[in-house]
Amino acid sequence: MKLKHLATAVASAAVIALGATACGSAAATGPSAANPQTATILMNWFAQAEQGGYWDAMQNQTVKDSGVTLKVQQGGPGIQTIAQVAAGQSDFGIANADDVMVARKNGLPIVAVAAAYDTNLQCIMSHKAIGATSFEALNGHQISRVPSPYFDYLKSHFKLDNIEEINYTGSLADFKRNDNLALQCYVTSDVYNAEKEGIDINVLNIAKDGGYNPYGLLLFTTDKLVKEKPELVKSVVKASVAGWKSFQADPTAAKTAVMAANKDADSATFDAAVKTIKDGNYLGASIGSMTEERWNTLRDQLASIGQVPAGFDAKTAYTNDFLPK
Repeated sequence: MKLKHLATAVASAAVIALGATACGSAAATGPSAANPQTATILMNWFAQAEQGGYWDAMQNQTVKDSGVTLKVQQGGPGIQTIAQVAAGQSDFGIANADDVMVARKNGLPIVAVAAAYDTNLQCIMSHKAIGATSFEALNGHQISRVPSPYFDYLKSHFKLDNIEEINYTGSLADFKRNDNLALQCYVTSDVYNAEKEGIDINVLNIAKDGGYNPYGLLLFTTDKLVKEKPELVKSVVKASVAGWKSFQADPTAAKTAVMAANKDADSATFDAAVKTIKDGNYLGASIGSMTEERWNTLRDQLASIGQVPAGFDAKTAYTNDFLPK
């Protein structure tokens, strides 16, 4: 697992995006049998269960009758979904809501069009031996993380002023042999794999334990595509919401697509992640929809650490207009 964040790519991507043309956005008419169109969605990391709804949507092609063929692109090291979508290298991407809002504040013309995870999967795991049962207790230890708004918030809110930050590599082996190391992770596959390795761990969920809960792995696109191809956006949102509902009911199609795209994917890890997502109700009751209250709360949290202005208009970062009625 690796969450992809804006980091230093935002400033340069903003310049690129202002003149960029979204993939295939020249046509003004909507998709149809007579005018078929392909839409691409860029993932944040290698294909995995946590992205399941999007892979289900591609596998089942639920809106093909509308003239849309959905193509999901696997991510990996070096992928910056927000920068790449803004620069026109993919029609859609996935990201966390805080990254979308910060990008919007920094001038990138992107907008969230459908939520996926109502409760964010992001967590920090540590060796049980160090006794870190609260975020404050992580002081005095190393933390492997990707620089990001969520981690800046944790540092500020829980006064983590005595930690050693190291770059996230995704290596469970490094974590296993270093008892002083805490690790950014997903509460799904990463926790399962750590426990499978026999590592006794404590897990702190940023949403449930930290009170910081941006929508996770939401679907976003560009202002340009929203303006020039609203019917395409509507079709892709419909397919994505249907994909997540299908994944929730039966993950078989998503698993087929994930295993085909990622030859290193592990069947048991996929199944364990699905179980955690279902048991923890991480997708929530109303897949796709987003509330003004949640976005305003996130805005206020980001403002408290100087990531966005206190008066930033959160409504510019998202829209529910394309959700199925």
